[in-house]
Amino acid sequence: MVGALWVGRGRLSVFGSVGLVIVSAVAACSPAPAPGQGEKASPRPSVVAGGSFAAGTTGTAARMVTGPPTPTLVPTAAGPIFQAIDVFATPSAAPLHGALPTDQVDAPAPRRPVPAHSADWLRLKAAGRIALVDGKIAVLDAAADPLRNPATGSTAPAAFTLDTTYSRWIIEPLGDGADAKGNRFTDQNLWNLCEAGATTTALYYWQQLTGRPDVTGAAGYFVDPYAAEGAAWPSPGPTVVRSSSGARIGTYWSGTDTVNGYTAHARGYIMYIGMAMQPPDWQSVGEAVYADANGKPLYPTIGAPRTNIQVALNWEASGHASGWADYWYASVMRFDPTAARDLHVAVTLDVGRDGVPVVVELDTHGLPNWQAGAATPHIRHSVAIVGYDNTALPPTYTYIDTCGRACNKRGGNQDGQLHVIPQSQMVAAMQDTVGSGFVW
Repeated sequence: MVGALWVGRGRLSVFGSVGLVIVSAVAACSPAPAPGQGEKASPRPSVVAGGSFAAGTTGTAARMVTGPPTPTLVPTAAGPIFQAIDVFATPSAAPLHGALPTDQVDAPAPRRPVPAHSADWLRLKAAGRIALVDGKIAVLDAAADPLRNPATGSTAPAAFTLDTTYSRWIIEPLGDGADAKGNRFTDQNLWNLCEAGATTTALYYWQQLTGRPDVTGAAGYFVDPYAAEGAAWPSPGPTVVRSSSGARIGTYWSGTDTVNGYTAHARGYIMYIGMAMQPPDWQSVGEAVYADANGKPLYPTIGAPRTNIQVALNWEASGHASGWADYWYASVMRFDPTAARDLHVAVTLDVGRDGVPVVVELDTHGLPNWQAGAATPHIRHSVAIVGYDNTALPPTYTYIDTCGRACNKRGGNQDGQLHVIPQSQMVAAMQDTVGSGFVW
């Protein structure tokens, strides 16, 4: 691993091919419970582990291509018509083999290629049929209602927020001060790791559901990866810890530290994502970009495009499995004509049904915790949506912004704070000047 000395519990383990299970549908039109009785019990879905998959034809289940025989599906009434989320929106026609989630907002990052999704997988994803059941990826029967929990049969709630006891304190390291070992440093790149912060927040919930990756235990020294980027160290540039021979070894971060007067979590993993992660075919390390297309070093970093967020989430959530590019996450771009509806449904599926956040790359100008009147800047930024309330007037999203108070002192912004925003305002921020879209 270039640019990092890594200490983590199982962090570098390589898992086998992505395992998919096929879930037969729980009855989609079960009667509502009588007042006070709660949800009626629903049978557990039949689950078949292993194998690869191909999309079934309309009205049929996905079928196994390898592994166990095709399961016998439980007969089910057809669910309501589900309008697919627009994951195929690209500036030009999607290639036949899949769709590349790129748009004009994201600067080219040729050293970090984005693998094309399988078109069959994208159709299943867009239809809400890729689900998490007992910590395993599942493909729902085509007759299932995607807005019902496949394990319980209950409808996704109208309002729900994930447990944020730990995640609200996932806060990026500051750009100067002391690291987790007390070493003094100055590094402006650390102010621009919001995409790594939002990615880390999302992956924390994967760790709780599947046991990977090791967000809570990652620790080590991390150095800005200009060498891996094929660029010279900038001058002036970061001032970081050096070895006895004078070589830069970076700054040290762990799973928990208190160096800034509060207990911050997962900074070691934020640094791993931002400076050391390297999916297959990437020539550089780290989710953030440290040089322009001509190899000129960028200081501070410009952060990461949405495409890098998608790649990082799939690579890490999958446990570095083969077939990782089609593990869970796809993109919806800011110019999607049904963006408001698509974000609403994506959040309901990911947060309300499956228990994982949605990551949005947006413009800070529209965020309430960045508001400072006419002085509010237009900065490309990322947050993790961890909750929603469709019963509020207006309906709202709850999000975590790992930037923290130190990098954004505006408008009562506090460390460890949960932020609530009208859903329409979140969409407007995503579609504003330097917004990009969301990854779900």
